[in-house]
Parts: sequence; C-alpha cells; structure tokens
Amino acid sequence: MKKISLVLFLISTIILGASAQSKGRLCDFGITFEISNNSSWGYGEPVVLSVEPFSPAAKAGVKVDDIIMEVNGAATYLRNYPTIASWLFDATSSDIKLTIRNVDTYFKEYEIQRDCKSVNALSEFHLADAYAFYSLEDTNDRAFSLPVKVDPNTNVDFADYRTFDFLKEDSSVPDVDYYINSQIEKALIERGLVRSTQDPDIIVQTYYTFQPNLKYNASVNSKNSYSWRYDSETQEMVKLPILSADDVNAESKGQYILELGIRFFDKKYINKDKMTQIWDCRSREFLTEDYDIQEYARIHASLLMMQYPYSTAKTTAKYLVSKKGFNYTGLNFDSKDIASITDVDAGSPAALAGIRPGDRIVKIGKIKFDYSSDDLEKAYRRFIVESMPLRNPKTRFIDANGFPDCMYWSINRYPEVAELFKKEAIYAPCFSYLYAFNKYVSGPNPPKVLDIEVKSQGQKKLVKVTPQVQQSVVIKAL
Repeated sequence: MKKISLVLFLISTIILGASAQSKGRLCDFGITFEISNNSSWGYGEPVVLSVEPFSPAAKAGVKVDDIIMEVNGAATYLRNYPTIASWLFDATSSDIKLTIRNVDTYFKEYEIQRDCKSVNALSEFHLADAYAFYSLEDTNDRAFSLPVKVDPNTNVDFADYRTFDFLKEDSSVPDVDYYINSQIEKALIERGLVRSTQDPDIIVQTYYTFQPNLKYNASVNSKNSYSWRYDSETQEMVKLPILSADDVNAESKGQYILELGIRFFDKKYINKDKMTQIWDCRSREFLTEDYDIQEYARIHASLLMMQYPYSTAKTTAKYLVSKKGFNYTGLNFDSKDIASITDVDAGSPAALAGIRPGDRIVKIGKIKFDYSSDDLEKAYRRFIVESMPLRNPKTRFIDANGFPDCMYWSINRYPEVAELFKKEAIYAPCFSYLYAFNKYVSGPNPPKVLDIEVKSQGQKKLVKVTPQVQQSVVIKAL
C-alpha cells in the first residue's frame, strides 16, 4: 500500500491542492523558468526550463533553454525571480511580448496569448497524469541517468557561437566515424546550430572507444542486467545491455567499456592561431554484452547534446521523459466540485459543441459525475490495487515518481479490463473518457463521439462532443 501512496500523492496534489487555492483567475502560457547563474548561458536572465505541449508558448515557438531578455519591453537582466514571475504571470492583460535569445537567434520577439483560468481549474492535460493508470500505454513519466562527464569552459558565452564544422582529419574517415559524425551533426542542428565549412564558430571533434573491461568479474552474473534509454526516432523507452548509471558496482559487472565524446573548440574568437577547447561531453558505459557503437551513437547523440548550451560541470546527467496521449475536449473541472465546469478552452471541441463555463456535467457516457474528490481518490486507489492481476509483468517499469509496479495491460485480457470501467459503483471512473479511444477502456468499438449530459441554466441537455486525441512526448535534461 505504501507503493500505491506514491501514485495517489500525485492525484491528491492535483485535485486537493487546487482546492486550497484562493478565489480568482490565474494566467499562464505554459513555461517554467529559473534565473541563470551560469556565466556561459544567460547569466542574470531567465532561462526557460520547460514548455508544456499544446500551450500558448509551445504554439508560439518558445523552446527550452531560451533566454528571456525582455518582457513587454522591460529588461530582465539582474531582476529577481518574484519580479520576473509577476511580469510573466500578471492576470491583468491577455497577451505578452517576450524578447528571446537562443543558439539560433540573437534577438527575436514572440507575441503570446495568455491562458487565463480559475485557480481551481483542473485541465484534462493534468487530469491525464492523475489518472495515468487507466492507460499507462498512453501516459507515463520515466526517468533515467547517463554516466556523462560535462566540462564547459566558464570563460566563454555560448550565445556567441552559431555555426560549426567537424575537425578535418589528415587521413580518410572510416565508415563508423562518418556515421557517428552524421548522428552528432543531426543532434547539433536540432539544438539550433548551423553547419558551415566557411570559418565556423565551433570546430567539433568526436571520439570513441570500445574495449573489454579488464576489471570485469566473471563470477558476477550480469547477463540479464539492463537499463532503459530514450530512442528519439521511435519516441519510446528501449531496453539496452548497459548497466545503470546508478549501479555502484558497474565497473566489476560490465564485460565491455564504451565511451563516446564530443569536444567543441574555438579558433575564431579567443585565439585565431590555435584551437581552444570550450566544451566537452563524454559518456562512459559498462556493457553486459557486445553492443554496436553506431547504434549507441544513434540513440545517445541527441541525449549528450541536450547538455548544451545551458551547461554545467557534472559527472552524471538525469533525464525525464513525459509521454502523454488523451482525449481532449477543452473542459476544465472545478477541483472543489468536480461536476462544475470552470472554463472551456476557446475553439475546443467542447466549446464548439456548446458547453459553457458554469455548466454542470451530469454524465459522460454512462458515468455519473456526482462524486467528491475524496470519493474519487478512494475509488482510484481501489482500481489500481484490484486491476494489477490484469497487467503484463513483462512490461513492468519504475516511473519517475518511484512507483515500481507500472505495467501495461495484458493484451489477452483487454475484455476483462473494459469490464472494470463499467463498475461505476466501485471505481467511479469519471475520467476514463480521457482514454476511451482504447479497446481496454471502451470495449471492441471505442466511441469517436462522447455523449455528455449537461445541466445548463437549470436545464438538462445531451451534447455530443468529438474529442481530439492529443499526443506528446517530451524529454528534458534535469
């Protein structure tokens, strides 16, 4: 039951935490930030840490690591966090203008519409997280670490560097080197840098080794050991024959050692007569079996480059992968009274169907909305516990909150899972509609239209809403 409490902490934070807020409106556009203390990137200015998918900021093009130079024309340099926050989240205006600097631009303005809602509003985006155990296949947070050593030159400002090229070798480049460089090039371009053979700002050198581990202890059985990493091409977590970065005994358990590194040199601004190293990032892995260095580079090049440009010296890098897929209608529910609609997103399926703020949800499908927050939490607790036998143990993983028994549904038991969602009196699955596009939630013929019974101005009416399935995968270097 202690394991279950880790999951329930999330739903309690979302539902009960919102209830503790005061009355009023909260305006947001989907970013988090911190004031940089990093001499190499945005010192004394706000740096964007995260951008929520589908948010106004995401739609405008704001990206992680953007440096916010101005808010509505006011300079942010050396302003404190409360001051910047008051400018960004001011509830008195509907839009905001940000002036941003990043790797690919010195100066760019973004006009962003604020998303203003009741402080008690629960959006479907966040409810999808709270009820992720209805469909871990669609929504989950995963974390992993890399044994990465990062060494930035703190005397340079990475904002000055825009273009790159690879260090020219005297001899012909082996195929494996060519492939690894192609993966590094792809990752650099994704970060906003531009390849240029004419006087580039950065000279890139890649290096790698793959060799037997002389400290390997053959008496230690590590054949079945593995770790999870994120594959950006498939947008999925994949299991690799690599010992965890958190394994203190990896040096004696790994049969092979693999290293992959990227160095940046300046030969343009600091000293034109010699190359000066400005950044180095190197992974050192212990493998439980032979593994293709090219495949390692394909998966890990982008992960290594996520350490640039907002870079600090470190020996371990942590990453968070947030996957989400849910039925979006645009409804926002009152955390104090779950049947009450506080806000309806403009232009959303629910808005187009005629649902308005202040309306009350009587039913979605056949599920009534007459439960308290406490009722919902207790029912969800019971659902998680009693549904465990219907999950596939071979898919078990630990989520980012530390819950160790996250598993997908067993495919051959989908009909039994769907029956659980019909047991309203036991499980109160009000928000199962978020995942109703799955057969294990709705049965063999998932509905494309939601029947929502609404009470509006004292009158009940049936509204048909065609939801949009919103899907996103976001990886963040912590």
